[in-house]
Amino acid sequence: MVHTQLLKKGRGWSYSPGFKWEKLLSRSYELYLFSFYTCYSDYLTSLYVFKRFYCKTSKEEKYSNKYKKEYELTNAFLERVKPNHNTRFRIDHTYPVQEAYVLSLYALFSPLIAMEPVISVRKPDQRTGKVYKSMYFRTLNFSCLNKYHDLFYKNKTKVVPLNIHELLTPRGLAHWIMGDGLFISDKAVVVLCTESFTKKELEVLIAALDEKFGIQATLNKRISNTGTVGWRIRVSKKSMDKLTTLVSPFFIPELLYKLGIDQ
Repeated sequence: MVHTQLLKKGRGWSYSPGFKWEKLLSRSYELYLFSFYTCYSDYLTSLYVFKRFYCKTSKEEKYSNKYKKEYELTNAFLERVKPNHNTRFRIDHTYPVQEAYVLSLYALFSPLIAMEPVISVRKPDQRTGKVYKSMYFRTLNFSCLNKYHDLFYKNKTKVVPLNIHELLTPRGLAHWIMGDGLFISDKAVVVLCTESFTKKELEVLIAALDEKFGIQATLNKRISNTGTVGWRIRVSKKSMDKLTTLVSPFFIPELLYKLGIDQ
């Protein structure tokens, strides 16, 4: 049995005719465009532990079961139930580790949301018996998000668009690192957890980092306990100063440690 807890109750929301919702949403979505990467390593398994959706209504539960494979261990994703339905954006991170980050995103997207952040208590981990929590929220459904769903999902699977170099911005890169980045202190480098993508897709991402920002990176092979092979992107040590200068202005203070910056 999975329980959910509303942080606050009954926040009012109303639609204002004439307000430029699509313009605001497109700008806001850019801020978080690349913080949806799925991870399969043991570390991220314990950190994010999102093996499936847990929803409150039977309709949503049916939907979550149908797509649970697609969204395993995810922390941000686009939901589109049917091709003729509009898309909504959901943020889902471990609690309380990423609470500050979720709340910062909630403040960013608040004009587009009709709910409060929710804390979900997961079933005990089958291997360790530990109980994990996550905090999530989702936007309302918008037609202007459909193009992003079409761009980043093929056959219900997340993909890296070939034109990623045109889409990636310093702000987007900052959110990518805040959402799925690790700082390896003994190497003094940032690692991006990208195990859910193919090696070919990650080579496209590495090329985009170099072409767009002059940031060099390599691929690190990862093998899980189950034998699954995945790849992580590791930023070159000689590019760390450039990376930090580029993205640190967009970081929330609580997550600067992911750049190796002590607060």
